[in-house]
Amino acid sequence: GSGEGEGEGGGEGGGAFAEALHRAVSDAARACAREMAALRALLGIQVLLLPSAAGPFLRALLRAVLLLLGHRYPKVRKAAADALYVHFLTYGDPLEGGEAAEGRGGEGGEGV
Repeated sequence: GSGEGEGEGGGEGGGAFAEALHRAVSDAARACAREMAALRALLGIQVLLLPSAAGPFLRALLRAVLLLLGHRYPKVRKAAADALYVHFLTYGDPLEGGEAAEGRGGEGGEGV
């Protein structure tokens, strides 16, 4: 419904817009699951939202992009892999530090 999760994804006023854009992109991706050009464009939008995302919104974006790594079409899988590779080179791991790291056990458990 409307209002769910708004304001959590981060930023001064931009969080609600980014989350609404992600929902629209996700809906469009479901509608055009066989159109390569559209999927690649939608992938690009999701990857561009990653640097400004945080918390549950970041996890939802990452999940959406990572699911494309297993898409039935190799071109979509390659586009997702390339986009994530460039993103990680440019911005680093989005899960390092912050609250997202808590979901994978945090950083303190290395020597245990």
